[in-house]
Amino acid sequence: MSKTSPHLTSKYEDITPLTPVETPRPMSADARKKAPGGNKPPQVQVSMTMPKSRVGPRPSSKMSNRKKFIDFGGFMMKKPKTDQPWIQRNIPYKICHTFVLDPKNKKDEKASLPIRCSCGAEEEEHEPGYTKDAAIVEWNPSLHVRKHNGSCFGKIKFVEEDGTHQPDYVRISDDMMSRKSGSMRVMELLETRWRLPRPNLIISVTGGAQDFQCPPELEKRFKRGLAKAAKSTDAWIFTGGTNTGVMKLVGEAVRGTSFGSQIVTIGVTTWGIIKNREQLSVTNDRKIVRDYETKESKIRRGAFLDPNHTHFLLVDDGTQYKYGREIKFRALLEQKLSERYREGNFTLPQICILVEGGPNSIKTLLETVKLGNPGLVIAGSGRSADVLAEAYRLSTPEEAFNKDGEKITIRVLSESSTEELNVVVSKKFPNMKPEDKDKIHREIIELLNYDKLLTIYELNDSKEFDLALLAALIRGNKDGTSSLASMKLAITWDRPNLADSLILPNSKFSEKEKSDLLRIAIIEDKPIFIKMMLDQGVDMKHFLTHGMLAGLYNEIDKSVVCYKKLRKMSEGGSIYNFQASAKKIKTKLSLIHIGMMMEEILEGTYQSHFCSKEFRQNEDDMLSRPFENPYDVMVFYAVFVESQEMAKLFWERSRTPIATGLIACKILRYLAETQKNRLKRDDENEKKLLICADEFEALSVGVMNQTFKDRNHQKELWLEVLQIKHRSLGNLDLVQLACTTEACNFIAQGAVQTLLSDIWLGQIHAAQHWIKIFIAACIPFIGPLALMRFTKISDGTDPDGDGQNKTKEVQVQLEEKDTELELATLENGQEVETDAGQIPEEMTRKRKLTAWEKVWYFYSAPMVKFQYYVVSYLVFLGIFIYTLIFARPNSNNADTGDWMSGSRYSGFEVYLLLYVLSTIPIEIIQIVDEVPKTFRMKLWRYMQDLFNILDVLGIICFLAGFIVKAFGEPSFQVPVSGELDLRNAHHILMIVSFLTYCVRLIQMFRMNSNMGPKIIMIQKMMIDLFFFIFLMIVFLIGYGVCAQALMNPNQGMHNANSLKSNGSIVWEIIKRPYLHVFGELDLDGMHDELQRGHCTSEGLENDSCTLETIQHDPIGQFHYYLVMCLLFVYLMFVNILLINLLIAIFSKSYEDIQADSDIVWKVQRSQMIQEYKEIPICPQPFSLIYHLFTFIRFIFRSCMGSCTKNAGDEEVDETAIYRVSMIEAESREEYQSKMEEDEEISASSAYKDLKSELEAIKTMVRQAPAAASSSVGPSPAPPGSIDTPLRPPPTASKLTRIKPMRVHMDSRISPYPNSDIKRFKIPDNKVSWLVRYPEYAPVDYTSPDIADLTSDLVDPGEITLKTNIQFNKVNYSTVNNKRWTIDRTSHHGVYNVVDGIPQNPKGRTGMIGRGCLKRWGPNHAADTVVTRWHRNKQGEIVKIDGLPVLEFVAIFRPSFNEWAIPGGRVKPNERIFETIKREFSEEALANLSRPAAEQASILEMLSEHFKLGITVYKGYVDDRRNTDNAWIETIAVNYHDSTGKSFSKFPLQSRAGQVTESGSVGVQWIPIDHNLDLFANHEWIIEKVCYHRDAYNPIKEPKRKESELWMTGV
Repeated sequence: MSKTSPHLTSKYEDITPLTPVETPRPMSADARKKAPGGNKPPQVQVSMTMPKSRVGPRPSSKMSNRKKFIDFGGFMMKKPKTDQPWIQRNIPYKICHTFVLDPKNKKDEKASLPIRCSCGAEEEEHEPGYTKDAAIVEWNPSLHVRKHNGSCFGKIKFVEEDGTHQPDYVRISDDMMSRKSGSMRVMELLETRWRLPRPNLIISVTGGAQDFQCPPELEKRFKRGLAKAAKSTDAWIFTGGTNTGVMKLVGEAVRGTSFGSQIVTIGVTTWGIIKNREQLSVTNDRKIVRDYETKESKIRRGAFLDPNHTHFLLVDDGTQYKYGREIKFRALLEQKLSERYREGNFTLPQICILVEGGPNSIKTLLETVKLGNPGLVIAGSGRSADVLAEAYRLSTPEEAFNKDGEKITIRVLSESSTEELNVVVSKKFPNMKPEDKDKIHREIIELLNYDKLLTIYELNDSKEFDLALLAALIRGNKDGTSSLASMKLAITWDRPNLADSLILPNSKFSEKEKSDLLRIAIIEDKPIFIKMMLDQGVDMKHFLTHGMLAGLYNEIDKSVVCYKKLRKMSEGGSIYNFQASAKKIKTKLSLIHIGMMMEEILEGTYQSHFCSKEFRQNEDDMLSRPFENPYDVMVFYAVFVESQEMAKLFWERSRTPIATGLIACKILRYLAETQKNRLKRDDENEKKLLICADEFEALSVGVMNQTFKDRNHQKELWLEVLQIKHRSLGNLDLVQLACTTEACNFIAQGAVQTLLSDIWLGQIHAAQHWIKIFIAACIPFIGPLALMRFTKISDGTDPDGDGQNKTKEVQVQLEEKDTELELATLENGQEVETDAGQIPEEMTRKRKLTAWEKVWYFYSAPMVKFQYYVVSYLVFLGIFIYTLIFARPNSNNADTGDWMSGSRYSGFEVYLLLYVLSTIPIEIIQIVDEVPKTFRMKLWRYMQDLFNILDVLGIICFLAGFIVKAFGEPSFQVPVSGELDLRNAHHILMIVSFLTYCVRLIQMFRMNSNMGPKIIMIQKMMIDLFFFIFLMIVFLIGYGVCAQALMNPNQGMHNANSLKSNGSIVWEIIKRPYLHVFGELDLDGMHDELQRGHCTSEGLENDSCTLETIQHDPIGQFHYYLVMCLLFVYLMFVNILLINLLIAIFSKSYEDIQADSDIVWKVQRSQMIQEYKEIPICPQPFSLIYHLFTFIRFIFRSCMGSCTKNAGDEEVDETAIYRVSMIEAESREEYQSKMEEDEEISASSAYKDLKSELEAIKTMVRQAPAAASSSVGPSPAPPGSIDTPLRPPPTASKLTRIKPMRVHMDSRISPYPNSDIKRFKIPDNKVSWLVRYPEYAPVDYTSPDIADLTSDLVDPGEITLKTNIQFNKVNYSTVNNKRWTIDRTSHHGVYNVVDGIPQNPKGRTGMIGRGCLKRWGPNHAADTVVTRWHRNKQGEIVKIDGLPVLEFVAIFRPSFNEWAIPGGRVKPNERIFETIKREFSEEALANLSRPAAEQASILEMLSEHFKLGITVYKGYVDDRRNTDNAWIETIAVNYHDSTGKSFSKFPLQSRAGQVTESGSVGVQWIPIDHNLDLFANHEWIIEKVCYHRDAYNPIKEPKRKESELWMTGV
């Protein structure tokens, strides 16, 4: 949702007001008729003086020329060329310029009371320049009010607020909405100047303008529901805007939420009734932000503006202190907004909410429903709302006919009901006149005729208010009785619960309506509604035509990454085409552009038929054609619009989920890369796209894993899934697709690796060792037959020309052709379904290989090829080394006797040439076989591999050197001195070529699982080193230049014209600092150079200038030491800082690669296998013969033309297509089911883990010796205590070091407090309600002291059907005409209620009933932990183990004989803070026994000191008073005094009888320096306080019974 701009000057440029310098001149009637505008009231003619300065930054030319035309909804208006603010020029307001004495106030003229004008203002309240004519008897607004353009606009800064919220406001004339031009200006004010977002709903709230009492629960529901409904629907809320009555309630509702500033709340208020309005109408002030006070005002009449609204329209008709002047303006504005944002036949929905209100509110609601807008009445809010609610209750529905003859439902009041209603009206409006009562009665009767538009919301309604509001809108939809409009509203508001509960159960949509709703849900990205429509039976094949898909792409949001790319493609590199109308007209997107973008992103992996010749020629005819696989197409659409949930929804119904997921992964990574390369990066969106890409890859891997797992024994089936060729994917199978999309995790998947292993070995048995295979390869023909074992092959499979054992390739057409396989029908008409898991018979028949087949399959196996190519490459390198080092050049006169005698090339060099030439066809084929379609993209993909670059460089250098030798002398002996010539060039080129081929040898190690990842590490480190060099050059050049300039200050003067000398200088600048990096300082050489640079020529000749002489020279000495200092600094930065930085970078790269080393190696392995699968059998250079034969065959086939054109084409096997699609669909469903099951059992698994931990802890507790400790004092833990093994190491976090809280220890102690009742004994393993315990027979006990209480604030002893108790909710009850609030919710969430009785969430206690507790369920309490630092007599903080010691206020509970934290129960209607103050003052300060004045003083002191506290615990209390059906929950708040001076003022005093057994005072500051045994779980709370305050924590687990049970966590 867009928000109002924080830049004030962008909306209020040139806000300096224009000052009138001339007074108005009267015009005659004839002059007014001739003047522009006709016969209108006289206007003020003024001349304006422009200010010399401007407020705010000067707008740029781009901003000022950005918009020369203004669109007013139907025509274009040229923007006037003026520097005046737009609001000042276009939004006028009215002032009264003629004082006419009010007839009602003429009697006060003789008195000293202020005299008022008929406009309502006093005489001094009129603006300067007004006239006073006693002859005028009647005040006429058309004559005595004029329009004025001033500075009554800007922002309001409420002085009493913090200033962060500054709403916009404008003073506006009341007739602006009555004129077409005026209403257009108001629309531009809202949309352009205030930049308000487009609303989806208008909520108009009306009601009481004065403060009223609303039930707390109803007020809470109203506030929460209104804000929630407005936020979820992007609504605009309209109110009266003042800080009273319902307007104040709405403002509090909006600003009381975290998203309140995002809700547009517009206050439409009468200008004349605003208090302190003079602060908003200053005309000689340049400020945009106006300070406005809402506490004090000189005027008693009127009302203040509400500070919680976002915008104000202050309607002015020239009068003052007259209410209701904005009603007409507001109604017209709401109606205009509804029409302006019309979509087709549907206007913008509106609703009127009535809260309380006077008699006029009923009329306002009636006018609203007459316009066809629904109304919502809040029953129980008071007056008019209660009257309408009662009338609705008393009336009965009847059928009637409207004026159009349509049957409608109205509500009718009987005579008795009318009398009852009159009684209610008299009660609500006791001072109303009889004629006014009759008027209200007539309006109510008329309102009841609109039963469909009227909704009553009551407090006992089970629906939340926001749902009731939206349901009222849907129920009273004025755009037709069908549910189509209601469903569209639900989609727009994103409220699927409304659709499920109110619309779909009672609706039956046509196929066209379903398709329309699905389209809206897709465009607005509402996956829940998309699923809802698909579940309703929408046929995606019928819905998704080519034209529909094109329309969806034309609706994509501008913020998505692919939007700009699509626009550039559609408009030839220009995003917009500018027309003469000064409007930007967007070119419509075509599916051809979509196909082009997909092919570019996927680099040819995806061959879209949108780009086919057939589609281009018949695009218009293709628009009505549906897709055969619509879900796959929609997955790609959802990915492009960056809707992850929508993409997953369609993927779950995809026909080819594996391939679709891989392509989606590739697209998302491309979009993330595009986002990364933008100048304005969005790191959050980039991260989101990458996460989504990983999820789609994980989905594809999961489906393939499921296929591999379920059909592991049917290898042929899952191999067929991987090997089937997809025509729409460029005739690639899934493995090739994964390689091109860089889906590393999919490549590393087990099934893919198994397939690659089969391809690597061919038909060689997997049990054969590679050494045995190498020996067999060394023995031609005999080795494979004698040493090798082979696997069987399918019957009927023959080895093809490429030496591969291929299953029949199935060309899958995903989009062009219908590949549905019809079910076979028997003669009796019974249908038989095809089993996707059944292996075809031709795939199950196996046979052994013949001798010829064994030889063929052996030599065609990629592993054998790899061995031959490695040996061939090593021979090539060996010969290359020989020619460079040992070979001697041939001579013209030498006759060696061989066939190469007399030639300048040796036989070895010819062999090298043939080897290099044989690599050229391989590299060309590798480029051609790259996936992208264009040669440019193929070459780009080819050059991405470093080893391919080395291949090209080695070939070029070798051929260049070979050609250079042809132009040299026959002997071509390389010279070792003299000038450079061709012989040196040949030698250097051969050396460079050899280096590239040596580095190329590294690629052979890719197949090794240990060496493969290391190669990737080297490549990654080379990139890191490349960027590191730039950083190092900065220091290298800086030091080198400075050192050279200091050692040779005059060198440039002597060598200015010598290019060679200048080159040597540059070389010295680079060489010296570079060698320093490796420790070669060469200080002697630096001394010699320093000597030469500072000596004259005479001194050098006679050796009179030495280093000692220079060091004694002031200049030489300074230069010498300065060079040494630079050397020291340089070595510090480079050798220590930068080198260690490089080491750290390399370590990071190593760790990253090593973490995924297995995946990296598998990816490299797959690339090598794919490469050696396609290369010829014979190694280089003999492969040159194979390539020559292949080229001749290609030429021959090309010459044959159509005879052999389709020789390689294969027919589509429909059965294989159906089988593979069914296998993938079944695997996807099984995978989804498995994921759902894993999520379901995760909670169960967590419970089992917790249970096992509890059992272990219980065993440890039983093994510990029993001990008792009942006093507050040191209690060392005995050997073998539970404390030692349970305490985590010191490095653990605070939360994990806190001891687990005890649960159900005290709650199971017998006897029950203040009684002799003993509980039913429960073993530790039977406490949980999850454990069955048929023998459980708890004691039923409720204390007589509680059972005998008859107060309504105490629960009844038994719960019956008549008992009005709502558990898990906040309950309200009325006692003695006072409303009481009782909180029955739990801090631990929803608790179980069995047979109407609540159940203790922590388990069994051995007792049912309420015990001595007053309420069933949770009894809420509050505990106050008051702490300070424990100090010695010298005032120093006591520390133990280096940690300060805390002390806290403790009270003694005689009934339990234990020390405790001050606290008690929360009373009805009492807030937690009030409980904390009350309980602490009563228990620790004995406040009840003090005089009344002293009590008030103590409470005031507590309010002052208890301002800042932290909540340390909130939840269940292990209290002896707990039962199965009633328990205590508390909130513990810690207040800490760090200085020790504040809380020392507390007059601690114990209550009567509150003393210990030893007679000590029952209220003390107790230091936490020893083990404590406190009441209930208070010691655990104290321990949490210690950790929150970083204090010493000595508390150890109390020594209790061996059967105690402990739980981890709260």
